[in-house]
Amino acid sequence: MTHSSTVLIVEDEENLADLFGIWLQEQFEVHVAYAGEDALEIFAEESIDIVLLDRRMPGLSGTEVLQSIRENGDAQQVIMVTAVQPTEDLASIDVDDYLLKPIDRTKLLRAVEAAELVLTYEDSLTELLSLTARKATLEANLDKTELEKDDRYGDLLQRIRELEEEADTTLQRLETDYQIDMLVRDQRIGSQPVEQF
Repeated sequence: MTHSSTVLIVEDEENLADLFGIWLQEQFEVHVAYAGEDALEIFAEESIDIVLLDRRMPGLSGTEVLQSIRENGDAQQVIMVTAVQPTEDLASIDVDDYLLKPIDRTKLLRAVEAAELVLTYEDSLTELLSLTARKATLEANLDKTELEKDDRYGDLLQRIRELEEEADTTLQRLETDYQIDMLVRDQRIGSQPVEQF
């Protein structure tokens, strides 16, 4: 399976950063920064999709890097990978996922794959909304019988159907493949029933 997502690992423990890089490089294009300042330089030069961000680093902290990322719209998905136990302040930290160290290869890969799936879904959803708006405009302003004779309208309908199916499939995968993984992180939730929204 080919992946087009670019992942930036921001981690001041060089051995750990390099290990994460080895784990991910088969599936993703990987960049590594050992300090927050280096990460911001990479953002200036590269297009980054997903960031694995250590929270506590000397110099520029993970929280400061995160703030810069969000202000500049540099990365679309940010996963904090940290030894810092989450507290109530996590509710106000703008990360897409929060993983506690130590972390194994399987957990890290699943988190990055889930982030990539979310990005794919967002792109598809944007296109779907755009095409649906065009379809509504055409149907409101043109004769339906004439529209149906036009191949371009047929292609538009076909693409809308494909995107709707893609969106459904992606949501199902996020629920079945990744939601369980998120629930398992907190063993206290294990035995409680989980509401489905």
